[in-house]
Amino acid sequence: MKIVVKIGGSVSIGETGPKFAYFSRLMPVLKELGKKNQLIVVIGGGGLTRSYGKSIEKFPLKNREKEGIFIQLLKANVLFVSSLLGMKPIFSLEEVMPNTSGVIGGIAPGRSTDANGAIAAKRIHADLYIKLTNVDGVYDRDPKKFHGARRLDRLKYEDMKKLAVKGKPNSYGVLDRMAVETLASSGIRTVIINGKTPRDVLKVIRGGKIGTIIEN
Repeated sequence: MKIVVKIGGSVSIGETGPKFAYFSRLMPVLKELGKKNQLIVVIGGGGLTRSYGKSIEKFPLKNREKEGIFIQLLKANVLFVSSLLGMKPIFSLEEVMPNTSGVIGGIAPGRSTDANGAIAAKRIHADLYIKLTNVDGVYDRDPKKFHGARRLDRLKYEDMKKLAVKGKPNSYGVLDRMAVETLASSGIRTVIINGKTPRDVLKVIRGGKIGTIIEN
């Protein structure tokens, strides 16, 4: 099976860098996954890029310049994860071929890591895109703001497009519009789960009912 796993920065990267306890639990799962599957791992920025962004807010920097700085922070995350997994770090989507495995991030300003992950999934003809985030799936409303928000077990891409936001750096939502449209056009099944329990990734691979499943 060809699988892309996006590690959300919200669960994995704190304001000072990678969370040791979390990666200690996640890495064995990804190594197990990579033994029998073609695997691409995508890593986000999380608290590190957000805190850095707040620190440079008052400086006279253009948005493009700020995004360039965030890209370098993302590249550091890629090098960290690729070193732990013994996989190739990938900083250009042009490197992604149908048989490619590796760790992706820090691609280019102007796109979310989800969008880059979706493009990579399209290029390898992935069977599955799994996103690990800090919520239990896709909700009809923001669960952090609305107490009665309802988790959606299954969703069509057409409906997901209505929920997706265009977004800006450090604020792209569960999946931004570009990522959704790319995955939809490629017919790649997406599963969004709470990444706080890494072994749930294996449950997804085995067909377990967990998180939100999105498909055409």
